[in-house]
Amino acid sequence: MKNKKLFGTLFAAVFTCTIAVAHADDGLKVTAEAAENEHGIALSMTVSEEVEEVNMVGNKIIRLVDADSIVPGDRLVYVTTVKNRSQQSAENVAIVNPVPEHTTYLEGSAQGDSATVTFSVDGAKNFDSEKNLTVTDENGDRRAATTTDYTHIRWVLNSLPAKAEADVLFRARLN
Repeated sequence: MKNKKLFGTLFAAVFTCTIAVAHADDGLKVTAEAAENEHGIALSMTVSEEVEEVNMVGNKIIRLVDADSIVPGDRLVYVTTVKNRSQQSAENVAIVNPVPEHTTYLEGSAQGDSATVTFSVDGAKNFDSEKNLTVTDENGDRRAATTTDYTHIRWVLNSLPAKAEADVLFRARLN
């Protein structure tokens, strides 16, 4: 497979508001920006491919490049920037990002300064820490969830000051 198209949706819930951004149907849209909501919160997202290279002195380095031609096994980095364009601090800002179809979340990769990170295995109906997630297998038995079961990631920023922005990110491997 020479070029794999990815589709996904980015959501942010702020108080009771929801903003949505979608990748274009004609391929992976590398950047997307949502319109500002009525509380002055705006989102943008970038998707890059993470590549490992050896520099001139023989050290391995990781670079982020445009995700314009990806194949199974490639590592992708999803960075969501949330901006508070209002004159007031925003409290308990939640950013919910699905694990895109045809990818698997890479364990321990969700990051965000001063953010509480939780995960969902049921399509964003419920969120919990990784250690508490369980799923029911085909025999009806409960088992601990693995990263292949994750459907969504949620970051909650306790506070986002007026005119400030914050980044959250995660990595996934293209299946």
